[in-house]
Amino acid sequence: MRRPLALVSAAVVLAAAALTGGAAQAAPPAPATERAVGTARTPATPEPEATPPAVQRAKPFRAVPPPAREPGAKAAPPDFGSGEKILSAYHRGKLSRDDAVRHGLAALRAPETVPAHLRPTGAIRDPQRYLTYLSMLAATAPPEVARPIAPDIAAPTATPTTAAGYDDCAAEPYEYLGVTYRCRASAGEFLILYNIASGSQPGIPADYNPNGRAKAVQHMLNSLSIAVAEYREMGYPLPVRPDKPWVLVYGVDELPVVGGLGFPIDAPFVLPFGLNQQATMLVPNGQDDWDYLPRHELFHVMQYQYWDRSDVSLDYLFNFVGGKEFGSMNWWMEATAEWATHQTYVREPFYPIPNEENLYARNVYDVLSKPGAALNSWGGLGGGPQYGAFLLPSYLTEQTDPNFVRRTWESVRDHDHLPIEAIRHTASGYGLNFTDMLLGYHIANYRLTKANAAPAPHPDAWRNYGYTDPDAAALWRINLSGETGTSDDGLGSARPARKKHSTPAGTHVEYQDILRKGGAVYHDFWAVKNSGDSSCGYCSTLLVDVTKDTNRSSAVVIWSRAGGGGTEYPSIQTVRYPDAGGLITVPDFKYPMVATLVSTWTELDIHSSDAADSPKTFSTYVETTLPLKPRSCTLRPLSVQSVEINVEPEGTFNRYAASTPDGWTGGDSTYSVKLPDGRIVWLFSDTWMGPLNADGTRPLSAPLVNNTFVVQNGGSLTTYHGGTAGSPQPLMPPSGPGKWYWVGDGHLSDGQLQVVYQEYERFGSGAWDWRFNRNVVANFALSNLREPVSVRELPSASGVAWGSALLPASRSMDGFTYIYGVDDSPINKQMRIARVYGDDLADGTWQYHTPWGWTFREQSSRNLLTGIANEYSVTPWRNQFLLLSQDSTLAFSGQINAWTSCSPFGPFTQKTPVYRMPEPGPYGSYWNPNVISYNAHVHASLSSGDTFLASYNVNSMDTRISPDGDHYRDPGIYRPRFFRFVLG
Repeated sequence: MRRPLALVSAAVVLAAAALTGGAAQAAPPAPATERAVGTARTPATPEPEATPPAVQRAKPFRAVPPPAREPGAKAAPPDFGSGEKILSAYHRGKLSRDDAVRHGLAALRAPETVPAHLRPTGAIRDPQRYLTYLSMLAATAPPEVARPIAPDIAAPTATPTTAAGYDDCAAEPYEYLGVTYRCRASAGEFLILYNIASGSQPGIPADYNPNGRAKAVQHMLNSLSIAVAEYREMGYPLPVRPDKPWVLVYGVDELPVVGGLGFPIDAPFVLPFGLNQQATMLVPNGQDDWDYLPRHELFHVMQYQYWDRSDVSLDYLFNFVGGKEFGSMNWWMEATAEWATHQTYVREPFYPIPNEENLYARNVYDVLSKPGAALNSWGGLGGGPQYGAFLLPSYLTEQTDPNFVRRTWESVRDHDHLPIEAIRHTASGYGLNFTDMLLGYHIANYRLTKANAAPAPHPDAWRNYGYTDPDAAALWRINLSGETGTSDDGLGSARPARKKHSTPAGTHVEYQDILRKGGAVYHDFWAVKNSGDSSCGYCSTLLVDVTKDTNRSSAVVIWSRAGGGGTEYPSIQTVRYPDAGGLITVPDFKYPMVATLVSTWTELDIHSSDAADSPKTFSTYVETTLPLKPRSCTLRPLSVQSVEINVEPEGTFNRYAASTPDGWTGGDSTYSVKLPDGRIVWLFSDTWMGPLNADGTRPLSAPLVNNTFVVQNGGSLTTYHGGTAGSPQPLMPPSGPGKWYWVGDGHLSDGQLQVVYQEYERFGSGAWDWRFNRNVVANFALSNLREPVSVRELPSASGVAWGSALLPASRSMDGFTYIYGVDDSPINKQMRIARVYGDDLADGTWQYHTPWGWTFREQSSRNLLTGIANEYSVTPWRNQFLLLSQDSTLAFSGQINAWTSCSPFGPFTQKTPVYRMPEPGPYGSYWNPNVISYNAHVHASLSSGDTFLASYNVNSMDTRISPDGDHYRDPGIYRPRFFRFVLG
């Protein structure tokens, strides 16, 4: 049995059979058509069947429980290099925690007091991280052990003054981390330790205000005062401890000489546990962003308030400092610190040092020049894309409210989350799915301006595709100008790195993009002037196939190039989204249009290192198709004048089955090809082999093979199969165990018979555990039809079984051979069409029908007519084309319909009943609920004029191997029926 319609419940089968059963009869006259019969109209290009994603709108925040978190693997202890000995010994259990802290801190102050075997013998890897680790380890050590890194220091009770004003350097010198600080300045709850630069001594520039205080120090104190006020108003905690000020130490250039080695510190950082047993800001000499830098570092102090040091444990230290968590956390620390610094300037517009208010955005290039990098990319302490990642908190707060960032840190505190987890959890509190927000984020990054309104009736449909921050269109974009990959290329402005493609009509190319998790790629497709169909202003349809991938989100944003007219970048003209098959269509694609594909990998990893180390290649197929050009003709009205049933060669097949000792006694598919010498090759799928019993029944031992030929020469028939007469095998042998071929249509090609076969395979032991695998085409020499001379692959990527029908180039009127297929389903099956120039299906280039034109990509093909069967036929008739098929809109329907079209590729209209098959169902001619009929088609070479010979298959779903089984008690059920009909 070839491709049974469906495994349907008995009730459905009975109902369908009752509805469609009845005596064989000619169809009634065709009803009046919906439009006047005449020249076929050119179909309008349909709009893509893509549903735009719902616009995400934040709801008022509501705390939600976090999802269950699977325990991760325990991190290995931090590795500070082979030259480091103290912490290495501690991790091996050779030192206690207190001794590790004692010796580690002593090494920073008095290295000669450290046992020789514990002194470093080489460079320490990541000295800032090393000091951070010691600091956090010291948080749980006894005070006397931790004192070298966490001593007490108070602000001067009264700031010394002179006649000229302040004298910050009159205080007693203070030593910390091997450096003696001779000056200290305080204001409110902040204290700054520093030195004044003099000769070879680095420090704060000796440039003073009239009040005697160094200008740089005054700037830093003012900056800290403004920032702490703004951060507290934003809801961030910073305890007020009058006796223990928050300290900024300026001049920490290296970890002190340890065992003869000094380890440079080249970037500011915050010790989690330092002076006054609280977070301490350490700034190396040479840093001169006096207003910006304190604001940034103070936010790190804020961040450390979300970690309760009383909970610091060995596992926590291993994970945070030694494992993947350090970079994963530092990414969000720096991203939000830059964002928060910017907010202080926005909230309190005070700019004592011009341009420092812009420094938060100086690293935006590091992110937008590599949009395919992981969303949470981390580049190490002191530098990397995490500083340009302020874009993400900027976007998230604009989409929700300014509290979003703070709530992520609360999620870190309350649920031990890493930032990606915290962002997801916080977004869910606003009723948002963070993964679904990624596409909008990347589109906003490409536009770098405020979202413009979408057309009515949904003007806010694009509200997620932009930034309200005015710096986006100015400062951020300026920082991309003149840089490699991000400068303007004619679209209108600098923007993120992208791939630019000149895209004339007829383009078909596949692109491969390597992305990291959360990253995106931008492709600009530039329409070419005077390229396309001149009748529509040189237009084409742009097809972008982004494939079906649950972890990929894509859209095409359309605008015009600068000076081209229309809606120019960065204003959006429209946005197109993928349909259910992953295809984005852009109709009327023409100059000066630019279509930008934005595609993002929505899978995320909570660890920055894992996200960066897991690249994935995404394929994108791009094509520009020209509009379809249907033939013009005068469609004749369809009217069935007569139907004659049980016509030849039905009787010839029945007589042959009754008499053959080892040939065909029943089969289905029933395609035909007439050879030049007059022979007719009948192509069958599942075939019962003879002989039959004397009483006409079938022996239980009768072989069943999956495909055969029956060659008709005049009134005689000969069966062609593989194997031997005593042990017959399929003519087209299987390619492996559990696989078989069923036949499709055939035609003549370069003097040979060419037949399409569909390969199927089993995947389980159940009766219906089989599926389509691939299409092939076999060529047979006309002088020897018993075995193929070649078997070649045919397109199979879309899962369509091609070969339901063939319209040879000799009959198509345009030089193409048309290959018809079916998008299979239990009911409402749909037509697919492909074509190849000439008559060789395997050597030519296949093109696939879409509503927008012919595509070279099989996966981009789209369904046409609904209600056809697995097998059907398209036949020339009076300068037009006749489609004949069983009706699949009902399960096991007995109805056969016809349609007509001026072109081989439709549109097929004038649906007309032709004949109702009388056999199926409990009220059919067999009075048997197991009997079905299916797969009607015309035999073109045996038809002429208005008279057509057609066949259909009859079968039984009674699969019992028993004398009472339908196939054994009545072999005549499983044979083709032939009828002749005449169109008026």
